[in-house]
Amino acid sequence: MTTSAPVPALDRDLIARLRFDVIAASWTTDTLETLLSDGALSALMRDSCLPALVELAGVTDPAATLTRFFVLGQPERASALDAALLTLGACGLGSLGLAATIDEAEAASALTASRAGGAPTRESADKREPKDESGAEASAPKAPSLPTMRDPDEDAPELEVAEDPWMRALFDLRPHAATLPDGDHEWWVASDLGEVQTGKPLADDHVLGIGGATLTLLEMTVRERVDSALDVGCGCGIQALYLATHAGRVVATDLSARACAITQFNAALNETTIEVREGSLFDPVEGEAFDLIVTNPPFVITPDSVRGAAGLLEYRDGGMDRDNLIRAVLHGAPACMNEGGTLQMLANWEIPADRNPDTQWSWRVDSWLEGLPVDAWVVQRDVLDPARYVDMWIRDSGGQLMERADYERAFTSWLADFRRAGTGAIGMGFVALRRLDEAEAASGGKRAYDLSLDGHAPRGCDVAWALASLRAPELWDTALTRASDVREERHYVPGSPDPELLIMHQGGGLGRSVPVSSSVSAVVGASDGELTVGQIAAAVAMLTEVDVDDVRAEVEAPLRDLIRWGFLTY
Repeated sequence: MTTSAPVPALDRDLIARLRFDVIAASWTTDTLETLLSDGALSALMRDSCLPALVELAGVTDPAATLTRFFVLGQPERASALDAALLTLGACGLGSLGLAATIDEAEAASALTASRAGGAPTRESADKREPKDESGAEASAPKAPSLPTMRDPDEDAPELEVAEDPWMRALFDLRPHAATLPDGDHEWWVASDLGEVQTGKPLADDHVLGIGGATLTLLEMTVRERVDSALDVGCGCGIQALYLATHAGRVVATDLSARACAITQFNAALNETTIEVREGSLFDPVEGEAFDLIVTNPPFVITPDSVRGAAGLLEYRDGGMDRDNLIRAVLHGAPACMNEGGTLQMLANWEIPADRNPDTQWSWRVDSWLEGLPVDAWVVQRDVLDPARYVDMWIRDSGGQLMERADYERAFTSWLADFRRAGTGAIGMGFVALRRLDEAEAASGGKRAYDLSLDGHAPRGCDVAWALASLRAPELWDTALTRASDVREERHYVPGSPDPELLIMHQGGGLGRSVPVSSSVSAVVGASDGELTVGQIAAAVAMLTEVDVDDVRAEVEAPLRDLIRWGFLTY
């Protein structure tokens, strides 16, 4: 794989030194949480560095130095980096391509609030020095054994360091912690610097770090053990790192050569085996099948007029017309899935102006799924009008740094394209697929569509259950069990013996609140695993003096929804 832009060097000796040094410096997510307040950490998630810069001003311990340098984008003296990275040092950072020297003028212009502070207060210093139960300072985490050093006679690129020059980071590098079924993990993840660090719009080959969408997909991925897993559109490789904790074999693909190179670097830095292949969507794995596929594909709907002006932003734009990239993923996935295998993806889709975005949003996705050998759960979590969608994505790539005339030109061109296409709204959400076996495929796939899911973001276990529930046994012959965290809220008109409104609340799972009828409430209330739904429905019909077929017709669809959402199990 080749890329014209610089990428970190895949020098495993130097990478081993870097890993040794960040561990020795105790540069972890826990350390960041002691160095920085909750407010500063929250601001970082919103791409605001200033609160963290103020809080780290004058703090010289290695973790603070590395945070300022790699996370906040502040220049540091080579001597400070030598002190923070004891075996790699500033020269090693340069050899890895992670940093470069700059002159005094460039450093002076880049330095901001980090030099405005002064020495830390005693209170803040105590915060950064954890104590054991006796009150003594706790020992630093045990560092790994020192990696093998390079032979001094071996030719290697070395950074010439004159006196004590200033240096700047060329990549974002930060710790990331994960608690997964196989245990706790601490990783260090490299990506491209963002516009908040560089003060410039994103390049067309920009490689994103770990953002909100990435975290959403990480949370909702099923974490059961599998033999093989595929990350399509791997970016910096964080999805692949997670997959490697519960998959025997992991393949990561991306259209971007830079993304592939950075994923390889991150795999080496975190001592993880990942097969990285360059290419579009499923092309690099043609003829192979996997048990689990995850993807946050470059699905942003971008007109050619905008691409021509800004270039193809590879991290979000796959180069296809309209929302057809999602169609391409859905149509290509089944051939790369083993029977019973799962695909999970983030997506968006256009909703025509003549359709209601709350009640008629799913028709386009449904047409894409028609005839495919999969069961599908599709959720539209948000819906944006074209103007909001355009503004969001222009700002996402550094639009706030554009000249006003350039912003307006891009905005109006993009919006006009949606108008010509007859697009009234854009739905945003996720899709989960399960590959059918031959017998299941013969009778056709089952699909469920949910709007909003007000409550908790789905976890992997919620997704697995929702897909499994599409193949639930015959409802009337099944004994259901109400989840222990389900509660019911009743609203009465004063003086009325009967409730006007019933709402079921789910404490765990998806955390949903769902209005229900009195018949549905009665069935749920009696669902303790003893009687079948058919028996309970017959009893409700007798008590309410309503025909049993009418009761069944009233409760069937709501009960299937409640099963899918985890209110009821079988």
